[in-house]
Amino acid sequence: MSSPEKSFASHMLRYVGVGLISGSIVHAGTLGGNVTQYVALIVLGVIAFIYGTYLEYDNRIDKKFVSFILISVVISIGTGMVSGGTQHYLDGPVFASIILPIGLLVAYIAYLYRDYGNKMSIKRILTAICLTSLLSFVLYTTAHQIPTAENHHALNEEH
Repeated sequence: MSSPEKSFASHMLRYVGVGLISGSIVHAGTLGGNVTQYVALIVLGVIAFIYGTYLEYDNRIDKKFVSFILISVVISIGTGMVSGGTQHYLDGPVFASIILPIGLLVAYIAYLYRDYGNKMSIKRILTAICLTSLLSFVLYTTAHQIPTAENHHALNEEH
């Protein structure tokens, strides 16, 4: 495994741990109902992420910081899609089978651009697109073969 891929895998593992709280992305597609609530939570999460990074960046705002923040927000959204799609695959398998590979692709390309821009290539991007397309096909096909589980939120509302 080359350096960008090894670093990306490490990043995703750490970030998905944090991304487990970012269920708003998948909840908007699997639970229905008040989508505005989930969008508001996503926006608050982005604001918190930006502010946290701003504090870590020694309270400086420059062109490099703004670029870093914008790309990092895209990575965070992609990571949230991976995390949420994984957590709730059985709650909404078709929706999850779409957002999970898209999130992985978006996060990977943004991460590659941000941290390994000099190693970005058409070959690397096309390989990522092919692999995530394959993942999407497998997840989508599987989604149509399994019954949708009753999600844990509906179970909690009954008690």
